[in-house]
Amino acid sequence: MSKRAEPLSRDMLSSDCVLFRGLSGVELERVAAIGQLQEIEGHCYLFHQHTPSQRVYNLISGAAMVERTSSGGQRQILAFLFPGDFVGMTHSDHLEYSVRSLRLTRLCEFRQQRLLALAEELPILKTNVKQVGANILARALDQIYILGKKKAHERLCFLFMQLLERLPGASPARIDLPMSRQDIADYLGLTIETVSRSLARLKQEGLIAAPSPQRLQIVDLEHTRALASAD
Repeated sequence: MSKRAEPLSRDMLSSDCVLFRGLSGVELERVAAIGQLQEIEGHCYLFHQHTPSQRVYNLISGAAMVERTSSGGQRQILAFLFPGDFVGMTHSDHLEYSVRSLRLTRLCEFRQQRLLALAEELPILKTNVKQVGANILARALDQIYILGKKKAHERLCFLFMQLLERLPGASPARIDLPMSRQDIADYLGLTIETVSRSLARLKQEGLIAAPSPQRLQIVDLEHTRALASAD
């Protein structure tokens, strides 16, 4: 893995991130003092499944994915990560998943125990840590529902709405996909052939356009959102 570390500064802790929201300047200084900045190139692992769970990370820029591989070698993408997302927190001694960057990615890195100890001293940070956990659970429940109840083309619409909400710079007129078709298939529980057929169906029905394999346009936002809904 190509990885570079440097000291973390208060300016790198964005108030747009749930973890740092509402913290004063002095409190942000204390958080920055226990962390460091990590930068990893695209398609590199931040950590691997079954490694000791000692550190937690908050994305500053870039994109990554959380993946889990079975003993038989089958891969499932559990989540895509974007700026503001938090990963690595666990109550187990070892991590049950890997995290791999999709492009050049910068992250805040903290030792889990040091961050939790500081949260005991800073009530707002403690509340934010709990909120991060609640957000992760809510997204996981949405994904479980989608995988169990939605058809293939509807699952794609669910992903597109996620990207519109969470991918920096995304708009209905332009979504630059940081992930591959295979990554999408492994996230939505589909084969890559089914992904291709479902994309073709959405294009034929006038919901989306795809100027290139890695660029997408939402032509009919209302209909796409309705198909994506987990309600």
